[in-house]
Amino acid sequence: MQLRRNGASASSPVVDDGVNEQLSDEVGQEPAGRVDDGEPEADGASGAHAGVGTEVEPERALEPQPRNTTGLDGDALRESLGLVEEHLDAIGTDFYSQLFVMAPETRELFGAGMEVQRSRLLGAIVRIVGSADDRDVLEPYLEGLGRDHRKFGVIDQHYAPVGTALILAIRRALGKRWTPRYEKAWVDGYDHIASVMVGAARRDAVISPPWWDAEVVYHRRILDDVAILQVRPHTDYPYRPGQYTYLTTPRRPKIWRAYSMASAPRDDGLLEFHVRTVGAGWVSSALVWRTEPGDVLHLGAPQGHDVASPRSEHDLLCITGGTGIAPVLATLQELEQRQDGRRVHVFYAGRDRDHLYALPHLESIGVRYRRLTVVPVVSPDGPTDRSPDLMGNIVSAYGDWRKHRVYVAGPTSMVATSLERLRDQGVPDEQVVVDDYGLW
Repeated sequence: MQLRRNGASASSPVVDDGVNEQLSDEVGQEPAGRVDDGEPEADGASGAHAGVGTEVEPERALEPQPRNTTGLDGDALRESLGLVEEHLDAIGTDFYSQLFVMAPETRELFGAGMEVQRSRLLGAIVRIVGSADDRDVLEPYLEGLGRDHRKFGVIDQHYAPVGTALILAIRRALGKRWTPRYEKAWVDGYDHIASVMVGAARRDAVISPPWWDAEVVYHRRILDDVAILQVRPHTDYPYRPGQYTYLTTPRRPKIWRAYSMASAPRDDGLLEFHVRTVGAGWVSSALVWRTEPGDVLHLGAPQGHDVASPRSEHDLLCITGGTGIAPVLATLQELEQRQDGRRVHVFYAGRDRDHLYALPHLESIGVRYRRLTVVPVVSPDGPTDRSPDLMGNIVSAYGDWRKHRVYVAGPTSMVATSLERLRDQGVPDEQVVVDDYGLW
């Protein structure tokens, strides 16, 4: 199933883990793609390439081939990246080593730990190469990257050494397999990447700051490892329910982590976040254990999907677990406020009932918004049950979802099995939303 992700499509889901660092797997495993500062649990994304047969089947030769709308040599990019897919981590390490030698000032753009940053870089490269032939997919993604990089302090002059270091790292990894065609494909490809990103950043600078300062006005731990924060941006912060932002705390400067807004836009401007500590995660632990009213956080631009979009005519199915409930709460608040006529089903999973901390809030909304149905999901075997199929089986057995818009937010195993069941049921891919939180 191809999933809509940030306006693009991708074949493998990346989970809304309460956005990356915030959510651990409430039904058993750590979420894929969650990022802890300098720790080895980031995405292991790698490139892939299709084998080329020696003969072309007559029937397949008559099939129309996808049209290249970018002018880039996508075949060469994919082929060369496929040759080094088992060495992408080494390429990431070599890239940053070369970059910091060529442009030492760029080291100041990053926090202390680089493992997460390398993972994001490699994920972005794989995604860019995968859509190198499709302008409608590639350019919105690059424009988003360009806008988002403003919060790091990236300026136009940084793009040239980045391109040089990247191409050098790939060329060194390929060694004797590097060809003039690969050289041209990567040079042309990076020139296009940089041009689109720089253009988007310049346009965004006219209308938006690189980040928003937001003062913490409320902080409360509701579980040993979960806290609710409310912050007030110093200037207007426009966003839509279901979106997320990257934020950083002065206690962990220059380390940005993504979190979904748990509240719909309010007249008083307050934003709410739900944060769960993840292992020894620098940002999540600081937000849960060391943050207090008066602290000032930095918020990046809002990203992701408007789950409560009034343009949708489909009833809504939300499948979520743990603090992945945050964007669902924001969506429900918006639907309640405008008394939207759509029916909404929310399947909400936790390792035990205590971890369904948002259930009273959901029930309260349900009293006022009568078209809401909430299905709590707790394993009958308690928190020791690690079956990843539980949520998927329950969702698929509950009803026919082929005419619903589906939003999935939660732990990796839960999301993966739920998506498999939805695919088996024939839910159209364009109706399924899973955010990827930037991948850079």
